[in-house]
Amino acid sequence: MYELKRIVVSVNLTDLDEEVVRYASIVSRIMEADSVYFVHVADTLDLPEDLAEQYRDVLAPVDETIEHEIRHLIDDYFPHGEGTLVSINVLQGKPTDELIRYGKQKDADLIVVGKPEGPSRKINLAKVAEISASSVLCVPNDADIKIDKIAVAIDFSDHAKMALSQATKFYKEGEDVTIYGHHVYQIPKGYSKTGKSYEEFSQIMEENAKKESKKFFDSNDLREDVCEMRYQLSEDAKIDDELFGFAQQKDVDLMIVGTRGRTAAASILLGSVAERLLEYRTNIPLFIVKEKNSNMNFLEALLSI
Repeated sequence: MYELKRIVVSVNLTDLDEEVVRYASIVSRIMEADSVYFVHVADTLDLPEDLAEQYRDVLAPVDETIEHEIRHLIDDYFPHGEGTLVSINVLQGKPTDELIRYGKQKDADLIVVGKPEGPSRKINLAKVAEISASSVLCVPNDADIKIDKIAVAIDFSDHAKMALSQATKFYKEGEDVTIYGHHVYQIPKGYSKTGKSYEEFSQIMEENAKKESKKFFDSNDLREDVCEMRYQLSEDAKIDDELFGFAQQKDVDLMIVGTRGRTAAASILLGSVAERLLEYRTNIPLFIVKEKNSNMNFLEALLSI
């Protein structure tokens, strides 16, 4: 899996910014990032005409004022001279579209964005997660600014491999990090035609999942001993509820999911699950891992409109 060397951090001049910046600093340190790009997108950078005329010699340009505020915010978490290139960019336009475009321009490996509650949300997180060419980390209000316990959604797909590889990277580079792997399975319709009861077939599905798990770890050269697996039957088809409930139960600091993962046994589309997880009211950050540039043609088509 590619490493997170180029990180874009979205700041919106709200109370959530400090949590976003602090979380980005942890990820940047663990991943030994080369470059961190802070970006703010304003609807307009123009002063009202009457103020601009009246205070022409006093007021600094809006973009310079915003950049100064951001610099003041990040200095404590990204001190000068630590080997990581830090830059600040103030843009004008539609926040969601400009953030996606900026991430592509900077060839970002990761976009870190805040997840405020209610109408204060200016960025469409689902659109950023779906369209951007990079992975996306969403930091909500009141997040625990640490990465000690991680829950990873595992359906034994290539996308689950990327998610677990990312968690393993945190494990290797962090201190006392615990990884919980979570596999959710369902009983297929028509199971009764096999002559087995619901409980019997549930046991068969769980045993099969454990076999798939061993094959998954062995074939992908992943360390099974660093990931505590849980196999869970879902009876109501709400995979996202199961994943979220497990993360709460384990009191994790971070959830990691891969996108577009699918298996016949689990019948899960992690892309849609990840999108639904974005809407949960929670203080657990969500890391959506994507194969970099996998949807570049789609992204380029959208950004050319």
